[in-house]
Amino acid sequence: MEETKKYDRQVAIKTTVQQLLLGKYMQENEQTPNYLLTKSNEKIYRLNVMGIVLSNEKQGAITNLLFDDGTGKITLRVFEENKVVNSLNVGDVILSIGKLRIYNQEKYIAPEIIKKIDHLWLKLRALELKELIGEKDTFVEEEKEIIVEESKVKVVEEVKENQSEEKVHSEIIVEKEVNKVSEKKVEKVENVDVEDDEIVDVEENVLLPVQKIINLIKELDPGEGVMIEELISKSMLNDTEKLIEKMLEAGDIYQNLPGKVKVL
Repeated sequence: MEETKKYDRQVAIKTTVQQLLLGKYMQENEQTPNYLLTKSNEKIYRLNVMGIVLSNEKQGAITNLLFDDGTGKITLRVFEENKVVNSLNVGDVILSIGKLRIYNQEKYIAPEIIKKIDHLWLKLRALELKELIGEKDTFVEEEKEIIVEESKVKVVEEVKENQSEEKVHSEIIVEKEVNKVSEKKVEKVENVDVEDDEIVDVEENVLLPVQKIINLIKELDPGEGVMIEELISKSMLNDTEKLIEKMLEAGDIYQNLPGKVKVL
């Protein structure tokens, strides 16, 4: 009997759009996930990016989100209906975890998670990645620019009298995180990619249908794959069969045996 193998989830690497565009997309065999090889020879299987939505366009069942993090622009491409994606507006700041894909020589992000966040997280991300983006680089915020300071970000000073207590609270958290990166209070947002059970930390309605199918396969797979019919019967999503076909085409899953699928 084939030995059951534990699925090791790749960590989502915090990176920039510029790194994605400059890197080389490496295509492996069907049982090995593709990855991005950066200019510094780092392999990125899953990515974690933050930025601004520049446009939200729908073409049939496909939604294209043009995304800008201040270092470059890239499209987030969603192949199924999702209320979180549909609710996004131009100027919204989002966190996205997903994988890089390429079609007709154009790179795009196939997101697993899209979550709307406060714009202040862009400052924290800029400080985290200042070696990649340059200490005096900028991140775009709607129609303005947030200047990345080399020293402490004085978030609390930006709080205006008419801001809600909730926003004041989030700004104080960001200030503490800049001073103490190890502060536990912000691990849920900042380190959503640290643990193997990272998805548990994200609200269920944030997960895109692709990630829900992947989670279901992992739950049902005894080691030899999962029957497609079983996935369809146990999935709570509409058009699960079509979604599985798209995931096979995109390389998110593969058929290890006739009628069975596994997660890469």
